[in-house]
Amino acid sequence: MNLPDDFAFTQGSLQDAADCRRRFELRYIKRLRYPAVEAAPALQYEQRTRQGARFHKLVQQHLLGVPAETLARSLHDDPEVAAWWDSFRETGLAGLPAQRQAEIALQAHLAGRRLIAKYDLLALDAGGEAVIVDWKTWRRAPAPSDLADRLQTILYRYVLAKAGAHLYGGPIPPEQIRMIYCFVAQGGERVSIDYSAAQLRRDESYLRGLIEGVEEAEQFPLTEDEAHCRFCTYRSLCERGDAGLVDLLDEEEELEEDFTLDFDQIAEIEF
Repeated sequence: MNLPDDFAFTQGSLQDAADCRRRFELRYIKRLRYPAVEAAPALQYEQRTRQGARFHKLVQQHLLGVPAETLARSLHDDPEVAAWWDSFRETGLAGLPAQRQAEIALQAHLAGRRLIAKYDLLALDAGGEAVIVDWKTWRRAPAPSDLADRLQTILYRYVLAKAGAHLYGGPIPPEQIRMIYCFVAQGGERVSIDYSAAQLRRDESYLRGLIEGVEEAEQFPLTEDEAHCRFCTYRSLCERGDAGLVDLLDEEEELEEDFTLDFDQIAEIEF
């Protein structure tokens, strides 16, 4: 057993397990903090990180009841975030079910481990659609097929199907689940990805394989695909070159938001 008994898999840890077993070992088993920048130039990367966090905070405040106009007046110092906010106000909530839960986390179990998904927004209609919405501040939108293959997409739909019944009024048929990526830097462009029972079974098999792969691993080799090294803090430790350029970060890699979870306060259904 390589992991603590209480270890929970998130989007980020699953992505690391898929991309590079060595990175997973350094980050989650050895818990090594390595002083390398994620992307270059570092100041530009830090600014983009702050802007993205600020935008998501605005969405959360608005969904909790703060008027959009009030929040817009706070953006005089950042025209770019103000433009994203305008995109959100025009299209962000259009056509979504009225029952909405912002910044909510759900957990499920698989292969003896917890799976944790933290959602920007869940919009549900009991007996109807169950929509996952994720806002992106990326400068470029990936192809829909790339978004469908993202571990975020796989994990978020799976966990909602397994652990969202209390929000929906009963078990959620996978065919009623849809995930929407909304790209506010592209004027609110949306990419919608459907779900199905067959896809759920494929996702469960894939997630189980990732979990069991790191649970049973005796060695944690470096990835053979060095493209995964460009935005990895351990790349100099592994002698894998310089930091990737921040302008290429958006659609290639995404750093998981740091958040502290109280597992006792996260909704769950055992299965």
